[in-house]
Amino acid sequence: MAKLERPEIGWLGELAVDEALVVRSGGRLIPWIPLVDSHGVDRGFSWDGVGAPDFVQVKTSGFADDEGRHRWDLRVGSFAAYHGLSIVLALFDPKSKRIGDVFWRLDSTLLRRLARREYDSALRTEVYRLDGSPSHQDRLAPYRHSRDALWKEFAPPRATAAASPGRLPDLRIDQGGIDTTPPAGAGIVVGDKEVGALTTVARSEGGVVALGNHKDLLLFRPAFDIKGRDLLVQRVGSPMALFAQVKGTAVVRGHDLVRFHVRRNTFVPAEDFWLALYCWVHRPAGLFPECWLIPSIALAQGTAHQRDSSYLTIDARLDATVDRWAVWRCPIHEQADVFRAGLHRLRAAA
Repeated sequence: MAKLERPEIGWLGELAVDEALVVRSGGRLIPWIPLVDSHGVDRGFSWDGVGAPDFVQVKTSGFADDEGRHRWDLRVGSFAAYHGLSIVLALFDPKSKRIGDVFWRLDSTLLRRLARREYDSALRTEVYRLDGSPSHQDRLAPYRHSRDALWKEFAPPRATAAASPGRLPDLRIDQGGIDTTPPAGAGIVVGDKEVGALTTVARSEGGVVALGNHKDLLLFRPAFDIKGRDLLVQRVGSPMALFAQVKGTAVVRGHDLVRFHVRRNTFVPAEDFWLALYCWVHRPAGLFPECWLIPSIALAQGTAHQRDSSYLTIDARLDATVDRWAVWRCPIHEQADVFRAGLHRLRAAA
């Protein structure tokens, strides 16, 4: 059997962490997958798909010395420690080609205290080097967990007794909406219901939002499209993040009315949750040059009078002078600035 390379071993470790957290939490921890492998973040995890996300870097060791101690290396130049970012260490057995049942979870701010800083001649860079045993009492032992217990490190307080290990979530909407291979080198198409609106909104260049990003924003999409949240936007190097539900339409009613429907069972207003609305017009054919980025709390207030038990309805106008939602519209190429400002307000309120 051919030898697995480092990227393949790392990918297996990420999948093992997904499996451990999703299954053992009863499907309540939802993985978020970055659109590009950059900024030292491999996953986000949110409780019930709507809780504030925990960001994770997964490191998988395929090396063990004669005493059974494993080693993990993190490049100093590409690592930024902040609260909200965890390092999860996993083991890979070269003989069985399987990930082991022991994991370590470290707050990233502890790395400089727990690791040795060394120069790696093979990588030609400085690294933080961690060494640990799956059974011995060493400096990493307090952070060691079994596969069955790892999920509790990412569950909110009082939630650990509520999960049903082994029970996967019931899909009620977007049946089969599972993402295992995020696109590379192309725009994002969240689904037919979005009419491909994001193909020109988010590109693979550093996981940026539109053209106004300065590589300080990182996009994620959910592994399971079941909670009504289609994107996660992180301020790189910080725990600040916003969720967005994406809605698109290609139907213009009358002269310029565009109508969007939001399912009530996917709508949980929160400070960190926005709606992103896009319209495809036929004359001239293309994406309407403006979009609507509406904070969910503002949307809840603006639709409080509606009585439909299944949907919220947003009637917007292409003509900004008669559009009641005009305060929330912006040119598509300025989306990054709007998200950046929203993240700044979150930080100020924290």
